[in-house]
Amino acid sequence: MAINRWDPFRDIAELQEEIDRVLGSAFPRRGEAATGNWLPPVDVKEEEEEFVLFVDLPGINEKEVEITVVGDQLTIKGERKVLEDREKFLRRERAFGPFNRSFLLRVPVEVDKVSATYKNGVLEIHLPKSSATKPRKINVQVE
Repeated sequence: MAINRWDPFRDIAELQEEIDRVLGSAFPRRGEAATGNWLPPVDVKEEEEEFVLFVDLPGINEKEVEITVVGDQLTIKGERKVLEDREKFLRRERAFGPFNRSFLLRVPVEVDKVSATYKNGVLEIHLPKSSATKPRKINVQVE
């Protein structure tokens, strides 16, 4: 069993993200889908050796996405540009504008070994866990 250091602000950040997610979908604001203030959906998977994130970013150029890792916090920033209004749309539901997502991983990662690939509108980020956090078996010697 791993022992994690208590971070009083982690729970607050997670609660705030959950409230934003629930209230944002229950009470959509007028014009929000077309003007920004959107968050791309993200799946986070924890494996024994690494964390893997899958971020849906269709229609966004990979050069418009910025990924930073500091300690155990991952931040993904970018922007979906507004399409030109040459044609009149009957309905517009896709969100445009900047986005910013941050995740506390609770475990330090090997920053220099983080990798990301972008295929078919899905950004896949691999964050290898630091070797200092992996359990180590210690042999007991008998005297």
